[in-house]
Amino acid sequence: MVNRQHFGLYFTPEHVAYAQKHREEPPFDAVWRLLREREEAGVQGAQWCGLRYRFEGDDLAAEQAIKKLLAFSSQPFDAEMTYLDALNQSLIEAHAFEMVRDHPAMDGVRRAQFLEAYSRRIAYVNEVDYSRSYVEQLRLALANLVAGIVMEDDARFDAAVAFYQQVVREDIHPQGYILKAVEARDGGGLLRQLVSVASLTLMAEAATHAGVDLWSYSYRGVSLMTACMYLVYYYFYPEKWLWDDNVTNEPYREYGGFLEIANRRAGHADIQAVLDELRPIYDPAGGGLTTLTHGVVKSRAKLRLFGREIALC
Repeated sequence: MVNRQHFGLYFTPEHVAYAQKHREEPPFDAVWRLLREREEAGVQGAQWCGLRYRFEGDDLAAEQAIKKLLAFSSQPFDAEMTYLDALNQSLIEAHAFEMVRDHPAMDGVRRAQFLEAYSRRIAYVNEVDYSRSYVEQLRLALANLVAGIVMEDDARFDAAVAFYQQVVREDIHPQGYILKAVEARDGGGLLRQLVSVASLTLMAEAATHAGVDLWSYSYRGVSLMTACMYLVYYYFYPEKWLWDDNVTNEPYREYGGFLEIANRRAGHADIQAVLDELRPIYDPAGGGLTTLTHGVVKSRAKLRLFGREIALC
């Protein structure tokens, strides 16, 4: 039985309390300003207002989130969007809903209205006749795990957990790369590795908060952190990426939200050094404003990263 806390999918009240306690310290000082000053539209606007509700106790923001969420869910998927975009929208939608589902304005009628529309979207991304890439298969598994929490569907959740465990056992190389993501050698290997690892990271975080500790799952010494750490080196040295030529670290800026989550779990100085250059991170489908939800106050010290001295203060 899934332990459904229905709070924020990837974060808990303890995460909120930590961010509030350290709101005047880096990295939280900048990200709190961002939360107050920036506006988002559409389903991302619902997610953004949901974050304001959870972290600032803003009831008006919760009401705005619900209004935006119901307006979005009442519309069909845009016929022009890609399959991956449809999956990403369903993830943002689910995250926003979980943050406001306990608010009084999300009454039984509105909750039922949302869940009916959301279930149709999840049915569509599962049933559409479409040959899914490896990255899309992982994103779909994440969408199903999240849907298992949102819709309180244990069978769906358990199937996604089993898929995650299969990926760890069969797909993550002991060095950290995922061959099915990088082997095409078409210039997109780094991006596919990033999105794949991000999907697995979000699966692990959501499942762990639902009572199934996927962060601890490993097979012959290989775990999700093996794949996370593989990506850290190539942020600083993208020219050494083994699978493609002319690679840059630009994809990290759009898809690096999962690194905040991994860093909070592992507390690894090398990940911290990457985050110092990326923060504040807003990755709507990749956990949202993860610098706010999963940031940690860094220690006042220095480290040596791959032979380079990096200041942490």
